[in-house]
Amino acid sequence: MAMKSSEPLFDAASNGDRRALAKLLTIAEEGGPLHAYDRKPSWILGITGPPGAGKSTLIDRLASNWSDKGEKIAILAVDPSSPVSGGALLGDRARMVFSDPSKIYFRSVSSRGSSGGISNGVRRMVEVLQSLGWDRILIETVGAGQGEFAIASVADRVMLVEGPDRGDILQAEKAGILEIADIIACNKSDLPGSQESVNSIKEGLSLSEGAPEVISVSALKGSGLDDLMESLDQITPNPDRLLMRSSMLLDSILADRMRRRPAYEDAMQALASRTIGPDEAADMVEFGNGRV
Repeated sequence: MAMKSSEPLFDAASNGDRRALAKLLTIAEEGGPLHAYDRKPSWILGITGPPGAGKSTLIDRLASNWSDKGEKIAILAVDPSSPVSGGALLGDRARMVFSDPSKIYFRSVSSRGSSGGISNGVRRMVEVLQSLGWDRILIETVGAGQGEFAIASVADRVMLVEGPDRGDILQAEKAGILEIADIIACNKSDLPGSQESVNSIKEGLSLSEGAPEVISVSALKGSGLDDLMESLDQITPNPDRLLMRSSMLLDSILADRMRRRPAYEDAMQALASRTIGPDEAADMVEFGNGRV
């Protein structure tokens, strides 16, 4: 699509046309050309956490509360991708229970197998949403493994959602997720033993410098939401985390550019066939050596 063709789409999306917005985001996700627009300041929250922690329900609750106050909310849910089609396996899931879908924009995004479970296209999609003046942009990822680090390169604040199982936070510690989290929402506070879990998490973080705040919340019952929302708004950028996120963002852009180079596929094939070694394959991509 020609660059100039995105302008009428942008104008239509600015006037509330959801189909035009969907087309713009598809262009952004696929790396297509887009007209340069002024990005407006937006509040971008990355949400990660293990399966079963209740991320989607908590996001639904938060989005509902914010939209009821008249704020424009956009949600990008990064799904695992099909190894065959590359598309999102879970698709556009009808999982909004508490919020009004007509007031919130929801989009499932394929991770496309990229490092960090989040495609470089998500960054460009966020930029489109910023240009269109969405007040809050929420990015939900597929899990809480080490690869989820990449979410921090896009978001200006990161929330780790945990269940009332101490084992989840131990896994997060091992993966290094706590290094990028600004806040921990310990969900399912309505379940027995949840407060003990919160206390255990706080105790485990007590010796860590700059440890994230821990908030007890129940997405199902709605308890603790006001405290969580207030804490999310009060998050101030941590210099070390900002530096880490800038590094991740730059690495993500450079890696994406390398994968788009003509020599990348040749290098992969040669490496797979053991014709060359890893260093030689990297040289092929970096310096543009010809076919093997």
